[in-house]
Amino acid sequence: MPTVNRMEASTKIMKPIILGIAKGGDPGDLKTFVLSLRKTGYDGDVCLFVDDLAPETLHFLHEHRVQLQAFPQRYFVQTRRFFLRFVVDLLPKKLRDRGQISFSQYYLKLNDARWACYFDFLRATRGLYSHVMFTDVKDVFFQRQPFDFEWKSPFCSFYEDPAFVIRDEPHTSGWIREGYGPQETESLLAKRVICSGVTFAEIDAAMEYLYIICQHMIRINARGLVDQGVYNYILHRQLLKSAFIYDYPETPVLHTGLMATEKLQFDEQGLVVNGSGRVVNVIHQYFKHRKALARCLELVTAPA
Repeated sequence: MPTVNRMEASTKIMKPIILGIAKGGDPGDLKTFVLSLRKTGYDGDVCLFVDDLAPETLHFLHEHRVQLQAFPQRYFVQTRRFFLRFVVDLLPKKLRDRGQISFSQYYLKLNDARWACYFDFLRATRGLYSHVMFTDVKDVFFQRQPFDFEWKSPFCSFYEDPAFVIRDEPHTSGWIREGYGPQETESLLAKRVICSGVTFAEIDAAMEYLYIICQHMIRINARGLVDQGVYNYILHRQLLKSAFIYDYPETPVLHTGLMATEKLQFDEQGLVVNGSGRVVNVIHQYFKHRKALARCLELVTAPA
């Protein structure tokens, strides 16, 4: 477990948890995620919200001590979305905010609905977990225990490649525009891109973040894959009490989706390092670099 004080201060009863989603796709990608994680020696909990996984994949996840939660059935027909929102608006005010979040699981697309699922899960398990990793799954692997890095804030996020700002990344700028309109988008175009694919947080910061992002998803009536835009909006507008965004020289999480392959750096063993030469804990968006990362992937998934 991490050596930094804010992790060591946790009680012995409370533990970290990794939360993600898994839907269909190549089971080999899930195996890369799980096998590389277990090889680091991580002994905290892992919980995946799953949808449409093959029986053999579910069996593999059970074998490797991954908790599974089924996604609720979602209703995408617009009239049903409005009906669900209307029903929640009839709740007493003290129940309305949480009711809106819980009900949004039933009409938001999977990538956006995950935050409401996480919120309800962590609220129901309050007292069990001290720290949380929110992560994509199918394009992530581990090189070190995930929580073992220097925490500089209760909420830890990670920039994309320093060569890119939001103006240069049409997906992120488009999602911000879809959610918040052209004026808000224009004010953020010169800001760096922050990836929502991997985030770490202490439990109180995690609950604060989940509440805020869920409220924004509901407010903008999100319709799929806009969470990256909302994530950038929240962090660049500094809506959280405390957050730190790690840059390439010190990052424990390397988002490689916007990186050129020749920018990847390796140690003598073949593991990926950051700008200061430290082996990074987590690699995200590695598909475009599979050939360059072949040796690394072999190392992190091979039996101990």
